[in-house]
This record gives sequence, C-alpha cells and structure tokens, in this order.
Amino acid sequence: MNIKSFTPLRGLLFSRAVFHKIMVTPWLHVIIIIINKKGEEIMNVEMIKFNFEGHDLVGRAYFDKKITPKRPLLILCHGIPRGDVSPQEKKTDGGYAALAEHCLAEGFPCFHFNFRGTGESGGNFDLSGWTRDLTAVLNYWEKRGLYNSFYLWGFSAGGAVSSHVASNDERVKATVLAASPAEFKSIFIQEDLDSIISRLRDTGILRDPGFPEDPRSWLEDIHAVDPLACIGRISPRPLFIVHGTGDDVVPLEHAHKLFAQAGEPKKLKVLEGAQHQLRKDEEAVSVCLEWLKGLPLS
Repeated sequence: MNIKSFTPLRGLLFSRAVFHKIMVTPWLHVIIIIINKKGEEIMNVEMIKFNFEGHDLVGRAYFDKKITPKRPLLILCHGIPRGDVSPQEKKTDGGYAALAEHCLAEGFPCFHFNFRGTGESGGNFDLSGWTRDLTAVLNYWEKRGLYNSFYLWGFSAGGAVSSHVASNDERVKATVLAASPAEFKSIFIQEDLDSIISRLRDTGILRDPGFPEDPRSWLEDIHAVDPLACIGRISPRPLFIVHGTGDDVVPLEHAHKLFAQAGEPKKLKVLEGAQHQLRKDEEAVSVCLEWLKGLPLS
C-alpha cells in the first residue's frame, strides 16, 4: 500500500457520532462508528481530549472489536513539525491518521495524538514536556481501564521521547524508533539558540510570545532528553531501530550509536536511500509493522 495516498476515511460513511464526557476528570470522548456502503461496521474512531499540566492534549484512537483485545495499544509519536509543508502536500498527505488506519488494518489498535505545542493540542513546544505528555497518555488509557500495556512507535524527536519513556515505564512492551536522534546537543546547538527559537516560532509550535521564559534552561531541557543515556534500560523488552541512508536531518550514525548502546533483544534496519520522514516511506512502514507482528501476543 502506498502510504502517501492512503487518505484517512476515504470512501467510508459516518454512521453516527456519540458524545460522552466523563465528569471525574476533564476527558472528552467523541466516538465515530465508521461503516461501509453495505452498513457493515469497519472501525471505531474515538476522538479524545484531556487536560494535562494546563493544556489540552488531543488525539484519536482507532479500534476494531475483533482485534482490540489481542494486542497492546500501539501509540504513534510524531516528531517536530516542519514549517515548509506545501499546500499540495497538505492535500495529499493523510498524516498520522492515515498511518493509524493502516496499523488498524494490519491488526493493531492504534492511537495518535499531538504533543504540546503542536496540531490541535495546546501549549508550547517543550521536549521534556513531551516525555511527560506521553506518560500522561499511558496513564489516561490505564485509568480508563482499557489498556495497561503499550507499543510505542516514535518518529524523529518522537522516537527520542519514546525511548525516554520506555526506559522508565514497564507498561511499554516494545519500542520502534524511526529516524530517531541519539542525542540533541549536535542538533540544537547552544550557539544557534536565537535562530532555533525564531525558526520554531515561525513553525507555529512556540505560540506564546513570552515562551520560553528562560531560553537557556529550555534548551538544557531539550538536551536532557538523551536517548543514548537511557536506551539500555529498555532491555529486556524488544527494540527495533530503522533509519535511512538518505536522512539529511538526523544522520545515520545516530542509529548506529543507539543500536550499540541498546541491550538485547534489538534489531537495526538500514534502508538504502530512505529520507527522514519514514512515516511516508512504504518500505519503512512495512518493515516496522512486520517486526511488530512478530512479537508474541500478550
């Protein structure tokens, strides 16, 4: 399947939307039951919003009643958004919603969400805050009594966040890192701090004029998300690292460093010519899903 053309909900009909608000905490659920033209239920898409550390986190879960009980919930973790997306790309790229639907079709209940400062979620970009956001997502699903075990599939900075959380949380049963940095000191350089802040503000993920209040501390918090320092603690849970030789954002050497530091069981897949955005790479998506399928069912 060509992931680029896999537009979410293409050709499907909406049956109904049911609003449900849980009053114990500020959670909002909107369940959309997707049916085909024969009236057969295909999937449930649950739109979710909850407040954490003063900002809303927004995401969508994709379920199929036939497969949901069999596997941990697969959580997709995006990277730092680009600021140069063309109007044509926005029209043709199904985004993480398309990937989530594809994961469901391959047998994995799936959830994707926006970290703070991105997309529909509130707040400002803060990488250490992203690690807390991801932990809050795990807590959310466990508190609802639906899932207490998870697979993490992180892309770029989302991979770094995934490794950080997986190393500290036994609820994560397997981790996939796609084009993940091994560290951020070589990517976010202190001497370039002003230009980094300007670029991220232009991208729209530093939204409040007064944020960051202390730019140097904010940068230090980014550097503190250090996959090389924590990836060894993921073992003995399975780890899959995938990277492309054509990645001009995070050099391939980052993958080799992570693999060398990781414990068993681990696997590294290098894709010849693949660029940074592996979510859009058909081979990358395929090898990651095949690896996940090879994991034992809980």
